Amino acid sequence: MLAEKRGLAARLRAGARRTLPWLSVLMLLGAVVFWWTTDASGAGEAPVGRALEVSQGEIRQTAEATGKIEPHVQVEVQPRASGEVSEVLVAEGDEVEAGQVLFRLDARDAERDLEDARVALRRARADVAQARANRDAAQAEAANAEAARAVSERSAAAGLVSSETHRTSATSARVAEATTAVRQAALQGAGASLAAAQLAVQDAEQRLAEMTVTAPIAGTVLDVSVEVGSIVASALSNVSGGTAMATVADLSDLRVVGAIDEAQIGAVATEQAVEIRVDAYPERTYSGRVERVAPLGVEESNVVTFDVEIVVTDENASDLRSGMSADLSIITGREEGILVPLIAIRSEENGRFVQLTDGTSRPIRTGGTDGRAIVVLEGLEAGDRVLAAPAPTPGSGGERRNALMPGPPRGRGPR
Repeated sequence: MLAEKRGLAARLRAGARRTLPWLSVLMLLGAVVFWWTTDASGAGEAPVGRALEVSQGEIRQTAEATGKIEPHVQVEVQPRASGEVSEVLVAEGDEVEAGQVLFRLDARDAERDLEDARVALRRARADVAQARANRDAAQAEAANAEAARAVSERSAAAGLVSSETHRTSATSARVAEATTAVRQAALQGAGASLAAAQLAVQDAEQRLAEMTVTAPIAGTVLDVSVEVGSIVASALSNVSGGTAMATVADLSDLRVVGAIDEAQIGAVATEQAVEIRVDAYPERTYSGRVERVAPLGVEESNVVTFDVEIVVTDENASDLRSGMSADLSIITGREEGILVPLIAIRSEENGRFVQLTDGTSRPIRTGGTDGRAIVVLEGLEAGDRVLAAPAPTPGSGGERRNALMPGPPRGRGPR
């Protein structure tokens, strides 16, 4: 029994020797934490927090959006006539002028139709000439018959001719007059046929001209979607729409249409400056201007947005390509003054304040913010150094007291 008691005592002493170093470490850590979170008696140490320097600067309020870069004028080239492509005269990226020939279709049928129309026109002109000659002959015969009737009438009155002869002369004059009217009508009919033939020639010439597809605007060819031998359909006669042969756009006037959330749209207005960023050039920022703000919002997935059209005004806008995604920062306001990081702003019931590096608190009056810094209108000067508000401690609810979260000041100060 005595031996067992002695063995137990030895084991307890060995355990104590293993436990004492850990206890010492825990006691040391506790002392450090206590020293860090409390002041030395009457020593007046600086408050806890990172020192931040106050500077003069400018705050910009922005509204963020995304969109796609698009030309203001972009036209899909479609043929007015159907047929087979015989020539392709442009390629993607070519600069073209309005009216420049882009494609030619097989024009053999159109050329034959035009020749047929011209032959019909010549025939109509000959018919008009013949009808006019017949009318002139009828008019001459009518004049001669009228003269004979007048002589016969005077002779009958003098008793020189019989009444039968006078009636014959009068009848011949009326027949000649009617014949003239018939010939005049025939001439008018021939004139109408001539006009129709002329219109047919014009239509045939138009159809032949439509075998040549030209650029509707001056700009850049974005894509060419047909090749020699392709069959294309007319955009005028095909109920489902014509064949898209190419796309031409004016890249000198680029636009970005972005969607702005309804919470930000109230600050957006025309003529505001815009910063445009694209993934292709992440190190560069392009300038723009708000051109139009949609008056009607669009609801999608219970979110209401408003379209805002941005004009790219940057001198290097030629770097941008149609279809690029763009991030937009619309500058809705600017304010200059003393800038203080938001993490240094503290609040209490009486207002906002900051703590200087010497431990004193200073009340301030603030202005606008961009979400990272805030303008201080009164209470600080450039070069002052302030302390960041302390991070939340366990059991504090996980909230930092700052300018946007009013409450009593936190942090260490003189006791």
